Parts: sequence; structure tokens; C-alpha cells
Amino acid sequence: MWRADVLAFTILVGPAPQGFVGLDTITPDHLPAIIAREEGADGLHVTIGQGARRARLRFEPGFGRWGCVMLPAERSLRSRRNTAEWFLRTRGGAAEPSPESAYLSSHRRRRLGQLLALFDARRAGATLRQLGARFIDPDLGHVSAAAWADASERKQLRRLLAAADQLVTSTYRRLLRGE
Repeated sequence: MWRADVLAFTILVGPAPQGFVGLDTITPDHLPAIIAREEGADGLHVTIGQGARRARLRFEPGFGRWGCVMLPAERSLRSRRNTAEWFLRTRGGAAEPSPESAYLSSHRRRRLGQLLALFDARRAGATLRQLGARFIDPDLGHVSAAAWADASERKQLRRLLAAADQLVTSTYRRLLRGE
């Protein structure tokens, strides 16, 4: 199970509104390609689809008939709304990747991978100069101490290390919320 308040790509499904006659209900058992289904204290968690078309839904507890997607006013409203709209479109037959699968571009994945590798290398004991030679320019391993002290690459490396530290200590939570 997952926490819907942390993972902004979770589709929150609530009870069908009163007075909406002929509303197409969202029934957990009739969803396509169910991968997982688990009851929790906060409701029924269902994962559907596969690959780029995977989605996570949480059904509010205590109702036998669901029919609306809920969008609470929260910091990650845009991500949740985009995911909810995608879900409703795919129910109508659209075949497009989910916002969750499209969230990290290949460039962003590379950048995050580089930051994590930089963090790990620093933690393993690599010096700033060694990190500069590995992650910025291989020639930095051969510059004089005076040239290294004034190098713009050294400042760039410090910025990258600060970003790596922030990613590891807190930003991953923002990533999970879709920010």
C-alpha cells in the first residue's frame, strides 16, 4: 500500500454524488488489468495497468458505490488533477501513458542519477578534485592546486554537491508528491 497524501499520482475515488442519475460508477472489480488490490484502514488500494499505463487508485472506505474522482486542495493538486483526467480519458478508450510514467524525462532521470552517484562517491571518501575529474571534466585531475582553487568547475561541483545533499535528505519526498 502507499500513502495517497504523499504520492500525488494516486487517483482518489469517492462516493457517487447525490442526484446524478445515470452516472457511470467506478467499480474496483470492473477496472481493467488489476495488478494489486489491498484493503487498508484508509480505503481500498487498487493498482491497474502495466508499464507506462500503470495507475494507483484509492477508494474511500465505507461506500458500496463510487463515482467521482476527488481533488483535495493541496500542494500537488496539478499532478493529481492531471492523473485524474488521464484516468477518465483512458476509461473512454484513450491509450496514452500515465502522468506518473511520464513525470521524469530522460534528462531529469540522468541528472538525478548523476546527483545520486555524486553523493555516493563523496560519501565513499572521494576528494573534491576526484569528483570534479569524474563528474565534470577528466582534465581537472591534472590541474595545479592554485588553478583548482580558482576554478569555476570547483564552484560548479559545490553546487552539484549541495543539490545532491538536498535530493537525498528531503527532495525525494517532493518527487513522490509530483512537485
